[in-house]
Amino acid sequence: RANRLVPTPLGTEAAFGGLQVLTAGCGLNHTLAVTKDGALWTFGWGTHGALGHNDRNNRLVPTCIEAKHYGNAIIVSVAAGFMHSTAVTEKGALYTWGHASGLGHTDRQAKLVPTLVT
Repeated sequence: RANRLVPTPLGTEAAFGGLQVLTAGCGLNHTLAVTKDGALWTFGWGTHGALGHNDRNNRLVPTCIEAKHYGNAIIVSVAAGFMHSTAVTEKGALYTWGHASGLGHTDRQAKLVPTLVT
């Protein structure tokens, strides 16, 4: 697929399980989206685990992260960095994942799924 130099719709709501996207965040090579039901979707380059699917695979289409990885909570906000991602729940819990630097966890290990910052 070619790079896009102008804003380009991904398609219909069908790309996100039939639900409307409420907010999105973009990193250098990956994108996060939150749908109306508070579900978390990612796509793009997964090399550093920034997609949150418990692997380092790339995903060309939006793929929903299993809610069990963020306590089955409702996600309300997302942000993406160079090689990591963040999500905030409706109750204010912060989850981070991806490359180890800047995640906020004391073990300084990469996280391949959303992990609660405590």
